[in-house]
Amino acid sequence: MNISIKQSTFSEDHHQVNSNAKKILAYIIFTAALLILSVLVQNDLSANDNSQHKVYVTQNTLQKIVWREDIYDPNLKGTVNVIKLDDNYFANISGPEKAVLGYLASTIGNECYADGSKQNVKCKILSALNMGYQCSEESKTFLKNWFRDDAVIVSQVEKCKPTLPTTIEKTFDEVKISSADNKISVELKGLKLNIKENSVSRWSESMTFRVEGDKVSLTERTKKSD
Repeated sequence: MNISIKQSTFSEDHHQVNSNAKKILAYIIFTAALLILSVLVQNDLSANDNSQHKVYVTQNTLQKIVWREDIYDPNLKGTVNVIKLDDNYFANISGPEKAVLGYLASTIGNECYADGSKQNVKCKILSALNMGYQCSEESKTFLKNWFRDDAVIVSQVEKCKPTLPTTIEKTFDEVKISSADNKISVELKGLKLNIKENSVSRWSESMTFRVEGDKVSLTERTKKSD
């Protein structure tokens, strides 16, 4: 009986060690990707003039809610380029806007990392939206309910794949949003990172969503490469 208890304890301890090791490895991978991203973005910024950072102007007032910023990380003892959020906006976000941003953050990288396993992918924007893990059933159910009349987006949500950092990654650079007259307008700037080639390119999109009560659908989407 005593031997059985010791074996059980060892098994539990071993499982805990493996779990901690996976979390540590995920953090190391995420940190490495963040450092590489920082170098690529900073190099790109130094190679471009201020015309790359034009301000979008439309008939409605667009509020900048997502952007990138260089910060000093005392643990890494260096400067890293990270995604910053308007915390006040996310704390008071409406249901339709949460659905729109949740959809975008489910298809574009936003500092995502495996939280213990590749099935539990935690992302910065989705966490701010309280939507759980990227591509989780909880997240997909929420999005499919809001976009239930938009077959294209529902299909995308059903096929959702976590956006963990790879050699090529798309991520957010800036997001501006406005909402008026049952319409949500989004101006998105993104970065496409090619870690293997040590390069970064920029792209942008303009999107319009129609809001009908507790339903949202995408009505217009214009993409371009900068």
